Amino acid sequence: MLKYWKSLSFTTRFSIIAAIVTCALGLLSMGALGAALYYTVSFLFTSYPSFSSWTGDWVWPAVISAGMFWSLGFIWAGLVAHFIKKIIASHLLSTILYIIICWLWAVTVWYIILSVHF
Repeated sequence: MLKYWKSLSFTTRFSIIAAIVTCALGLLSMGALGAALYYTVSFLFTSYPSFSSWTGDWVWPAVISAGMFWSLGFIWAGLVAHFIKKIIASHLLSTILYIIICWLWAVTVWYIILSVHF
C-alpha cells in the first residue's frame, strides 16, 4: 500500500489529503468553512438574498454541507492537474488552474444549495 502511495504524483497525494482534511474541517468548523466559501463566491449570487438574511432550519446544515462537499473539488482539481501536466509544462499555470477549479467547485456547490432553497 505504501509503495502505491509513493508511486502517486505529488499533486494527487496533495489532493487526496486536502480532500480528507477539508471534509473534516467542513464538519468540525460548524459551518465556518462553508460561510467563508460563500463569501468568496457571493458576488455571483446577487439575485439571492444576502447571507445575513437567511433564516430557517436549512441554513446551518447547508453551510456545513457546503464546506464538506467542497472537499471533492480537490479531487477534481487533482485529476485535471494530473492529465494537464502532459499539455502544460508550467508549474505556475497548473497551480493557477488547480485553484480556479477549486473555486469553480465552490461556485457549483453554492449554486446547487441556493437553487434548491430559494
